[in-house]
Amino acid sequence: MSKKSLFLVLIQFACFAFFALDGHLFAKGSLLIIQILGVGIGLWGIAAMRIGNVNIQPEVKPNAVFVSSGPYKIIRNPMYSGILIFFGMSVINHFTLLRLAILLLLATVLLMKIFMEEQFLIEKFGIRYEQYKQKTHRLIPFIF
Repeated sequence: MSKKSLFLVLIQFACFAFFALDGHLFAKGSLLIIQILGVGIGLWGIAAMRIGNVNIQPEVKPNAVFVSSGPYKIIRNPMYSGILIFFGMSVINHFTLLRLAILLLLATVLLMKIFMEEQFLIEKFGIRYEQYKQKTHRLIPFIF
């Protein structure tokens, strides 16, 4: 893992720790339902990728396989989408400027990881990944 990747992963998990320890991890009411949907999207991404292929760092594993089924038919990063949905609902339900800042930091880190990972995936899978990128969005179906 490169130093940049390690730094991004550490910041990502520091953001997770902040939300886990601040006492307001779970939303209430309909926002909790949306949180659960976020978890479901993330778990669907893990299941489609197969747990052994999941990688917390942007670098692609040497034995990586190209996955374009399940949620990957629509978005390229369903696990990150699920994370942002989950913590986004938590911030909306228990809003403070600090929690919003941590969420924005987390989103920035995930975007940086996505951009790095895409370069590695292009190197590994070439035109196949380029074509896949043209048919899908990064995080939000039909938008981004």
